[in-house]
Amino acid sequence: MIKKHILSLLILLIYVNFSSISQTVINTESNLNKIDSTFHLFIDGMGDYKKGNLDFFMIKSNLTVGSRIKGKNLLRLTFSNNYQKFNGNAFKNNISGQFRYNYFYNVEKHHSIFSFIQIGKSMRSFIDRRFLVGGGIRKRTTPSKNAGYLDVALGAFYENESYPTYKFQEVEFSPKTYNNLRLTLNIFTRLKFNTHWNLVTVMYSQWKSSRLKNYRIFFDTTLNYIISKRATIFLKFNARVQSEPYIPFISNETDTLIGFRVNI
Repeated sequence: MIKKHILSLLILLIYVNFSSISQTVINTESNLNKIDSTFHLFIDGMGDYKKGNLDFFMIKSNLTVGSRIKGKNLLRLTFSNNYQKFNGNAFKNNISGQFRYNYFYNVEKHHSIFSFIQIGKSMRSFIDRRFLVGGGIRKRTTPSKNAGYLDVALGAFYENESYPTYKFQEVEFSPKTYNNLRLTLNIFTRLKFNTHWNLVTVMYSQWKSSRLKNYRIFFDTTLNYIISKRATIFLKFNARVQSEPYIPFISNETDTLIGFRVNI
């Protein structure tokens, strides 16, 4: 079998994908403390192309652009995509983009008000479009920044989701759009073990305001080994849980990655 590997056009990265059934969680927390008054760009990416008895193509990338303006204003723009095709048939096509703004009304204690807008789609989750707009308040509960932090955020957002037509148990379902107001409780942690090792974890919980039994939980944790200011090796795990999925055969998802990150 002839195998060809096309690495990312933007930056050279290597991943080992242990489980590829996840809808990627947009998470800029690992880069939050690195964004100061200057412009910062963070890129993760990979590509794979195999040709022969089996044809396979994959391209994945994550991009974060961020800047802190006058100390109190933090801007972050993120983009994530994951496209995979096997023997000419696409079986995974996830795209997400988000713009997030934080205003630090107490810089010393890291308390902020945030707002965001996000749009994306997920082929594996049968979501043609997911549009979010919302905001909230984020507070730090731990005083020491040397050992890490624990932040809690409360907020709400408007959610618009469109699902395509599909067939289940010989019954065909028409396309449908759902509009919800969701309440959020989010937790952000960063534990610093020493100068090289740290653990970054986020948990997003989203609760339908009119039916609290309808909830979604996104969990994302990354263990980082810092080689230098510009290079990091990481082990990443995330999970996505839905109590009441709108598509009956959609199951909960997990994803595990190991890779190498370079910051510019």
